[in-house]
Amino acid sequence: MSDGDRAASPRWPTATKMVVGLLGVVLIGALLIRFRIILPLLILAGLLSYLLIPLVNFLHRRARLGRIAAANVTFVFLALLLATLATAVGLAALEQLQALLLTLQSVVVSLPDRLAGMGNLVLVVGPWQTDLVAFDPATLVQQALGIIQPALTQVSGVLTFAAARLVEGLAHAVFVLAIAYFVVLDSPRLQERWSGLTIPRYESDVRRMQTALGRIWHAFLRGQFLIVLITGLLTMILMSLLGVRYAVALGVLMGLAKLVPIVGPFSVGVVSALVALLQPQHPLQMTPIGHAALVIVGLIVLDQAIDYFLLPRIMGASLNLHPAVILIAAIIGASLLGVVGLLLSAPTMATVILLSRYTLRKLFDLSPWDPPIDVIGGSRPALPRLPWRRVP
Repeated sequence: MSDGDRAASPRWPTATKMVVGLLGVVLIGALLIRFRIILPLLILAGLLSYLLIPLVNFLHRRARLGRIAAANVTFVFLALLLATLATAVGLAALEQLQALLLTLQSVVVSLPDRLAGMGNLVLVVGPWQTDLVAFDPATLVQQALGIIQPALTQVSGVLTFAAARLVEGLAHAVFVLAIAYFVVLDSPRLQERWSGLTIPRYESDVRRMQTALGRIWHAFLRGQFLIVLITGLLTMILMSLLGVRYAVALGVLMGLAKLVPIVGPFSVGVVSALVALLQPQHPLQMTPIGHAALVIVGLIVLDQAIDYFLLPRIMGASLNLHPAVILIAAIIGASLLGVVGLLLSAPTMATVILLSRYTLRKLFDLSPWDPPIDVIGGSRPALPRLPWRRVP
């Protein structure tokens, strides 16, 4: 900036910058609260465009199509695919989910009566005998069902509401597709602006922050989509091979459950075991308990195989979050934005931790970045006892 420009447009003092910055934060927060209904749709549109941009770029380069033609082909194919899924697989999955919930509700209602006759039973294990009268299993189960029944009713109501509001859902889908279409068309210019974003004297920090954020969101958005899809398909195949009813619904639930570590797969595993235990027919003349045990073992093996073999190859260590942190983030995200908040809880938490670590280290005049990895040795160089290095 020349001296003439400085004279014509003087710099703002620090106090003015702070006031304007605070007003901007308040304004953005007010807009987010006011339009919080549209916010999840905009986030879904952004996610969809992020997933489709590589496909459009591929058609643009390899098929020698113009960018508009490549985008049109991609979105027409996507619309046809969504219409097919909505009319065939989607309705079948929704019907199975509703039937599964109705079955669980009937089990919940009849379970106290089934356990009422167990009070006079005596459990014998070797030399030990236990009279179940003292435990009163029917009362204990009744208290537990007081917590479970409202949750099942709420989930069933959500599915019924979703089926009844199909027209509104189609309108939202059209809105999301339209926003994603224009974002994909304008993606080269948006990427150029993102790459050209800089702050004076902080060019290096901005570049490294962009790289770190890109690694987090790139690995999650494309990796988590594959994890959910593969988990759902493998669970559906496994349930079908084991002769468990509602295989499609259980596959959908298990795929979504991978978004919530430990608790999600465990909950779907319990539901699958209950379905196998209470269904009228069992394969290979197995007993109900044996069938349920086989389902539990199969799901444990499948879940561990995905976690140890598939998840590291797809996701890598880009998020590097403890499962407890992901679980807390999932609860917070679900309470704020529902399903969309649940889907984005892990990368959002990783982003918050990254920005918080950078801010905290800068406040104490410490290096905001971890030391580089030794490419030859495959490990970081030795660090002093303090966790951060002071900026020289």
